Order: sequence, then structure tokens, then C-alpha cells
Amino acid sequence: MSDSIPRNAGFNFCPATIPLTKQNAMNHGREFLMSMQYVIRLPIIMSCMLLAACASSQRAEQSRLLALADDIAAHGDYATAASMYERAGEVPGSEGVDIQVRLADARLAAGDFEGALRSYRAALEADIDNEEALLGMGTAQLRLGQVERAERSLRQAAPEIDTVAAWSRLGAAQALMGKESEAVTAFSRAAELSPNDPDTRTNLAVVEALAGQGNKAVPLMRDVAASPLAEERHFRSLILVLVMSGQESLAETIEIPDMPADLRQSLIGHAQEIRDIGIPAQQARAIGLAMNK
Repeated sequence: MSDSIPRNAGFNFCPATIPLTKQNAMNHGREFLMSMQYVIRLPIIMSCMLLAACASSQRAEQSRLLALADDIAAHGDYATAASMYERAGEVPGSEGVDIQVRLADARLAAGDFEGALRSYRAALEADIDNEEALLGMGTAQLRLGQVERAERSLRQAAPEIDTVAAWSRLGAAQALMGKESEAVTAFSRAAELSPNDPDTRTNLAVVEALAGQGNKAVPLMRDVAASPLAEERHFRSLILVLVMSGQESLAETIEIPDMPADLRQSLIGHAQEIRDIGIPAQQARAIGLAMNK
């Protein structure tokens, strides 16, 4: 019996020792190339995943800031809301137009008319047909005393937006320019849209008085004053319209609740001063036509 161990008994060849034929070499080459493709693709895939995650995170942050700003604005803190909108607009990849308009609206409500005007302009530079931005720009211009620019902006915006606010602001600008007939048309449309709003109807009556249409202004203003919604400012406007329309005697005697006689006489005297100015544009400035916000 031989003591030698039979060749290959109980052993398998390691793959490394398998003879490398031409076919094996080709197979190994293909496997190597495929593995390299995966190695190359992996960083690209990872980069795309990271970019997607980053974009998602940015959108989430922007949504959070906008929701916070909206809530703050709803509670009347417009200055703080404006700072939140501004931060939201600085998030990379943000949709600029909507945020710029919301930022501008907050600045306008906070009394930052110059800042609001800049933001409205930025929105219009991105979207020249944005009606809300055009309305806002006209409003900011009106607040800044840029009446002619405001009238031009609002004349374009009002027919497109067709709201009480848009027509009222256009009417105010036109009255301040001495275009009282056009102002009557604008405020008439506002009154059509909100027939029970005493402020809108009062503005219409006042511009009718400015336009020399006392026969329309007086009945309208008396109707407003008779409404259960009438407040002290409407009774003051009643006296103004009566005096502007040449009915001073009625202004002295018409029933007005809770108005002392000395206050009535003071209001009549002030209305006479406005009437005696004689120039509708200057009369409108002296009156300080209300603008619906």
C-alpha cells in the first residue's frame, strides 16, 4: 500500500489557479467593464439623490416661511410678515413673482410705500401681465402722491381685475387729477359691485358733488345716511355733499343722530371752505377721498 496521497483527492482548485483561456479572459473583461460602469454610475446616482433631497428641503423651508408669513399677516403684523416673505424669496429656486407680490402687499399694508413699489416693479419685470402687481404698483404710487403714474397703472388694472378696490383707487386717482367725470364712472362701477357698501356709495356721492351732479349726489348721500350701516363719517359726508351741492340750509336742519350743534356748524364751515376752492382736483385733495384697501 502506497503512503502517497492521491492527486486532487478531496480538494478543489481555487479559481485563481484555473488556467486562463482566451474565452475566460474575454468573460473577465466584460465583467470588469460592467463593474466599472456601476462604479461610475454610483456617484452620479448619489449626486442626483442629494440634489433632489436638497431641492425638496428648500421647497419645504420655503413653504414653512410662506405659511408663517401668511399667518403673521393675517394677525396684522405686516412688517414682520414682510421680512418672512423676503426670506422665502431668497430660497434658491423660489418662484419669484407670487412671493414678490405678497411681499409688496405686506410692505404696502405696513406703510412702506417705497419698498412696496420696488417689489411690485420686480414682480412686473418677471411677469409684465401680472394684474395684481399692476394694481399694487398703482396703489403704492397713489400713496406716494404720484397721481398721474397711479392713474395710468390703475386704468390698466381696474377693468381686468374688476373689483371694488381697483375701481375705487382708480376713481380716487382721477378725482385727484381733476378728472371728476371719469371718477364718477369708476366709483359707479365700484358701487355696482358692492351696492350695500356705505363707503363706496359715499365716495360716489362725493365725486358726483365734485362733478356738479348734486341732483344725483344728494339723494344718494341721504340714502346712505338713512342706512342702518351709516356711521359718523357718513353723516359728515352728508353735510359735505349738501354744502357742495348748494343746499346749506338743509345741512343746517337735516336730522343727524348724536351730532352736537357746534360740531355741525364746524363741519358746515369746513365744507364751505372746500366748496369755495372752486377747482375739483384741489377740492378732492382737501376732502381726502377714502380708498378701499
